[in-house]
Amino acid sequence: MASTEAQVAHVWRRLGFGPGPDDVTTGVARGGARAAIDDLLSRPTPTTNWQWPGGTVNDAAMTDATRQVELMATSYPQVRERVAWILQGILVIAWGEVIGPAEMETHLNTLRSWPGRTYKDLLSTVVRSFGMQWYLSGIGSAPPHPNQNLARELMELFSLGVTDPRTGTANYTQTDVQEIARALTGYVVDWSTRQMTLQASSWDAGAKTFLGSARGPAGVSDVIDAVAAHPSFKHFIPHRLYVELVGLEPSAAALDALATVWGSTGDIGAVVAAIARRPEFVSDAAIRSRVKSPVELVVSTARVLGVSEFSHLSLWWVLTNLRQHPFMPPNVSGWPSGPAWLHAGTLVNWSGPVQWITFSDSGAPDVPANLQLPTVRRLFAQGTSATGGDLALKLAGLYDVSSQTLSAVRAYAASGTWDYPRAAATMCMVLQSPEFYVN
Repeated sequence: MASTEAQVAHVWRRLGFGPGPDDVTTGVARGGARAAIDDLLSRPTPTTNWQWPGGTVNDAAMTDATRQVELMATSYPQVRERVAWILQGILVIAWGEVIGPAEMETHLNTLRSWPGRTYKDLLSTVVRSFGMQWYLSGIGSAPPHPNQNLARELMELFSLGVTDPRTGTANYTQTDVQEIARALTGYVVDWSTRQMTLQASSWDAGAKTFLGSARGPAGVSDVIDAVAAHPSFKHFIPHRLYVELVGLEPSAAALDALATVWGSTGDIGAVVAAIARRPEFVSDAAIRSRVKSPVELVVSTARVLGVSEFSHLSLWWVLTNLRQHPFMPPNVSGWPSGPAWLHAGTLVNWSGPVQWITFSDSGAPDVPANLQLPTVRRLFAQGTSATGGDLALKLAGLYDVSSQTLSAVRAYAASGTWDYPRAAATMCMVLQSPEFYVN
């Protein structure tokens, strides 16, 4: 059975982006995994001005991505950050020729406002947004031949899934797609402000039938209501959240229980809490059952090292080198997840950025305080050739590691003079260990 330390570290990795150097020790002292869960779930999740740097398109592609990593790594309410990142992989839009800083910032602000909002409300907002309307060809869609992209993805990826998880029957038909596409017509954009408006002359006001019922002259609100009333609405997103947070497939009983909590409008916070309090959330099977994506590698590393200033880390280069820019998913399905990232290319690509970040602080006394890496400095000050390997693993939140990892880290720490470069290199080695790659 996993140690209490490993369980607490696991809670931090799943409800946030990993523990900082003292989070595991604190969690154990407070009572272990369940206390850590209660702590993270109870933290205030205020909505605020996220202070996106913005700027020109080229500048913002770098600065806004850096700001997102900073928020994910340093925010006190880690659950807010984790769930917002999951939602970013579900309600997907992508930076492009038309979708730029303003649209991406608006989209992220919406997703980050999930605490206190229902999924139905978020979905309604996102579907009407300029970013989503442009990304899925909703702008200018009009009768008699409306574009079907948004209608299809609204059901397939955003709310219902293709089939009922319990029966395997189809959740919708091509006729449903066509009829909902009619209901979603009429949105036009004021290009001077990029504000969306519903233009009556471009909207199909005819009677429509979809998802099993005649809907009359249905529009967007009617579509959202119909989707939320579909039986699979209570299962699809809870299933996604469960897999992301637990790392395993839910049993039918677990999914039915979450469906009850989710309700008719989609209580995101209640489902996240219900998942975290299920016994399998901290089971041995769940621990290290997921693989970090490149963005998660960067964010987790920043948390371990205690990074407080991000502007000098060239995160545009880092994320590009790792083949995952958070604003540029390959398609509407979002980024791949799990084992898709566990391959030689990721390991090789990570070796450069992790060295760059870990050695960004030389350890010299004249390095400005905001550019220092407190964890590496602590490792150097408190460690020795004999103890540095074990201390590095502890500071990185890695417990119950394999004998191979433990032997390799200990051997390197003890292989020469214990100076600042060796301390930094020992930590760098830990951040490339198999146990750190998994989540």
